Amino acid sequence: MQNAKNLYILSDTNAFTRGELDNVALTEDGVCLEQVAGRHVLYGCFTSQPVNLPAFDRLVMSWNADTPPGTVVEAQARVRVGEEWSGWQSFGKWSPYIQRASVTGSEDDPVFMWHNVLHIGKGRAVQAQLRIYLYTDDERLTPRVWLLAASVRPVDGESEPPALYSRALHLPAYSQKLRDPSLQNGMSAPVTLASLLNRWGQDVLPEELGQSMLDHGDADIGTRNFSFAAALAGGYGYRAYLAYLDPERLWQCVKQGDSVGVFMRYAASEEQAAATGKAYLPGAFADVEAQMMALRGFETGEEGSFALVNDSLAPTNAEAERAYPLDAFWNAYQGLALVITGRQKGRGEGCPHRRHARLRPLEQVGGYIFQDESGNDLPLPEDFAGTLACAVADGTVHATTAHKSFRFLKPTAQGGLQLPPELFGGKGRITVYAIDPSGCTLVGDVHLPG
Repeated sequence: MQNAKNLYILSDTNAFTRGELDNVALTEDGVCLEQVAGRHVLYGCFTSQPVNLPAFDRLVMSWNADTPPGTVVEAQARVRVGEEWSGWQSFGKWSPYIQRASVTGSEDDPVFMWHNVLHIGKGRAVQAQLRIYLYTDDERLTPRVWLLAASVRPVDGESEPPALYSRALHLPAYSQKLRDPSLQNGMSAPVTLASLLNRWGQDVLPEELGQSMLDHGDADIGTRNFSFAAALAGGYGYRAYLAYLDPERLWQCVKQGDSVGVFMRYAASEEQAAATGKAYLPGAFADVEAQMMALRGFETGEEGSFALVNDSLAPTNAEAERAYPLDAFWNAYQGLALVITGRQKGRGEGCPHRRHARLRPLEQVGGYIFQDESGNDLPLPEDFAGTLACAVADGTVHATTAHKSFRFLKPTAQGGLQLPPELFGGKGRITVYAIDPSGCTLVGDVHLPG
C-alpha cells in the first residue's frame, strides 16, 4: 500500500486485506471473484477503508486488472465534504472487449463526474473511499484486480520547480497525423500510450490501443479517457496509474526511469494565449484544449533548460521529438500524469489480442478476405467500426511495428478488403490488420510475387 500525500495505491495482498471483501477472495497479489463448489460467483465487490487526503477538489481513479472476455470491472469512489459523504460515483465499466462508457453527471450537483474526473463542485473534500465491482458471465472465469488507486488535486499549497539535471529516456516517437483518420483527432493518448509501452518491448499499434480505450459514453473524450488508458496498460500486464504530480514528483518519476505521459493545455502563439488565457508553448504545432504527451526527460545546458517530449501533433514521426522551454512546459502542464513502472510477471491475461489469419484472394486483383486455419471465411461485419490497415515491407528495419508506413482501408461490401493497386508493382510482403473495437485484431500477410 502506498499513501504519498495525494496518491493512494492498493497493490498487494496485504493492502487488500484491509478492505471489505464481498463475494471476492484474496489472490497472491489482489482480489478475484469467490468460488463456490468450484464455480465463481457472478459478481462481487472490494471496498477500501476511508482514506485521509489533503483537501482537494478533483479525484481520478486507476485500476489494473486482468479481464478475460466475459468479465468486467467497475471502479467507483465517494468523497467526504464537510461531515457528509457523497454518493458513489462510477468511472465506467471496464474491459477491452465491451463498449465502454464513462458516466457524466450534472455540474449542479455538489459532487459530479465530468470527463471521467470526479469534481467537487461545492466546498472541498478531505477523505475518499474506493470500491471496485467484479463481474463475470461465465462461472469458470473471473477478473483479477491487482491495483486500485486514487489521486487528488490539492487545493492548497504551491510547489517549486525541481533542481533537475539532464536525463533522457529512449521513447519511440509517433505522429497522430499518420494514424487512422477516423481516430487521429483524438489520438494523442493512444499514440502516447503506444510510445510508453513500445519502450518496454510491447508490440502494439496506436490504433489497437485507440479502439480498445475508446469511450463510447463521452464523445468529447473519445480516446482521451486517461483512466481507461491506465486500465488498458494494466491489461497488458504493466503497473500503471494516474496521479496529480507536482513538478518535483514528476521529475522523480523521470529520474527513476518510469514511462510518463503528461496532460497538457496550451496555445501555439502569443496571440492565442492572450485571447484564450492558455499558456504559451513556443514551437508547438497547434492550440490544444487537452493533449497527452510522452515525457522523454529534461535537458539543461548553456542554452537553457528544456522538457523533452514526444508531441504527437507533429506532421511526421521524426518531428515529434521536441524540446520545449522548461518554464513554458511547466505552465502548460496541467498537473496530471499517467505513470507506467514496467511489466509485472504473470499478468496481462486480459489484454486485447491478435489472431493470425490467412488472406484468400478474390476475383478482383488486390481483393482479399480473411480465413481461419481451417479455410473458413471470416468476413468483416457490415457494421465494422474498427481500423482496417496494411503495412508494406519496404526493406527498412524499423524500430517498432508502429513506425512502418500504413495505408488505411475500407471493408468491401462482402466483408473483404481491397488493397491499393500501386502496392503490387514490387516484391515483399504486405501485412493487413483488421482491428476490431471488441479487443481482437486479425493479422494476415500477402506475399507479392515480384
